[in-house]
Amino acid sequence: MAKNQVAVKEEAFELVTNEIPDFLKKGNRGAENVGTDDMIIPRIELIQALSPVRKKSDPAYIEGAEEGMLYNNVTRALYGTEVTVVPVYYTKQFLVWKDRKAGGGGSNGFRGAFASKELADRAIAELGEEALEVSDTAQHFVLVRNGDDWQEAVISMAKSKVKVSKRWNSLMRLSNTDSFSRAYKLSATTETNARNESYFNFNVSALGFVSKDMYERAEKLYETIRTGAVKVSNDYDGEVTEVADSEY
Repeated sequence: MAKNQVAVKEEAFELVTNEIPDFLKKGNRGAENVGTDDMIIPRIELIQALSPVRKKSDPAYIEGAEEGMLYNNVTRALYGTEVTVVPVYYTKQFLVWKDRKAGGGGSNGFRGAFASKELADRAIAELGEEALEVSDTAQHFVLVRNGDDWQEAVISMAKSKVKVSKRWNSLMRLSNTDSFSRAYKLSATTETNARNESYFNFNVSALGFVSKDMYERAEKLYETIRTGAVKVSNDYDGEVTEVADSEY
């Protein structure tokens, strides 16, 4: 297993990539019939007080889940309070939700993602449901470190998280290189809304530049995403269930 050292200020920062063993053949056998409609990119979620993953009676429950932890909404892996990510692609979508108080909440309230506000409004009119709303949502596609492995994921930022997304985009722009040229630490921080209720939000800080292998891997994923050959997991476990984060 190859390890590449990257300097971050005065500390050493390691980016680890997996090498395929020599005895394994490269190919796609067994997955010939798997298309883009059969795959999804998981989402990194932030656990709040009311997140379903903390309720033992909920099917989404994850043992050991605590407020302020980050987790993968597909694999259900808990990352702890911080994780290393390499940003690959950014886009903005307009998500249509049914209000939680009207029977929405989580994936049950999700009605679709659209490229513009106009398309989202048109979808609402066609659905003919009450209590639907549009959420301006930043989508950050990333490679996330999980132990010695790197996995594809997306980080959705809406409502109070939008300001974090804008700051992250500014940090990437200041590097004057491709977005996937350096790694960032994604962590949880406590904030207070207009009702003086505490909730957890994302925080992003820059780390070092990535290795050549990691850069090329991210570049390949970038090309795949840019052509639209991916789907994002629509299992929004906590996006609209955090009451504390609903007003800011």
